[in-house]
Amino acid sequence: MSEFHDHHPPHALRTGLGIARTGEFDPVAFERAVNDLLAACGVSPDSPHMGRTALRVRELWQRRLLGGYDMDPAEALGDGFEDDRNDMVVIRGIAVHGVCPHHLVPFRGVAHVAYLPGGRLHGFGRIARLVDAIGHRFTYQEWMTRDIADALVRHGHARGAACIVEAEQLCLLLGEDRRGDERVVTQAFVGEFDTRPHLRSEFLHAVDSRSVR
Repeated sequence: MSEFHDHHPPHALRTGLGIARTGEFDPVAFERAVNDLLAACGVSPDSPHMGRTALRVRELWQRRLLGGYDMDPAEALGDGFEDDRNDMVVIRGIAVHGVCPHHLVPFRGVAHVAYLPGGRLHGFGRIARLVDAIGHRFTYQEWMTRDIADALVRHGHARGAACIVEAEQLCLLLGEDRRGDERVVTQAFVGEFDTRPHLRSEFLHAVDSRSVR
């Protein structure tokens, strides 16, 4: 497999979320870099159609593609509220995206998330914000999937959590001889979802679109 097709993370001990950022986002340097990129491609950044391209690209990357760096997953999820119910909670089809560190192109898809409450319930919108905080970074789909499940246990005090991400990897879709409809599916199970197979089966059944009428 060539490097172009190799989207898998290296074998290394990892801490934190995604690829660590060692400094602050520099808007001026970013826009300058975009203009340099256009010039390197043989396109004038001052042409009528490119006059605001650097600004638009910077805003997209700073606010959306890499916006997770400015979000704390614990704050995104919040404290929830006390509740003694312990039934499985499943949220299907949360829009998710990240940026491949190897090729600097986005991947996009949906996340299916579940958790087993451990004394607290969390708003559905809060869980979606948690997914954004974790995904909107330089990261791998495999990492993102595990990080989402881990965060629900660590920050949400869940007894267990599960996450499935189904995404289109642009670096894969742009490869040679690709059909253009490849999908990558990653799964992570934490806590009771890891130790109790019947819970995994219930979750997989709940997110299977064919099982929903």
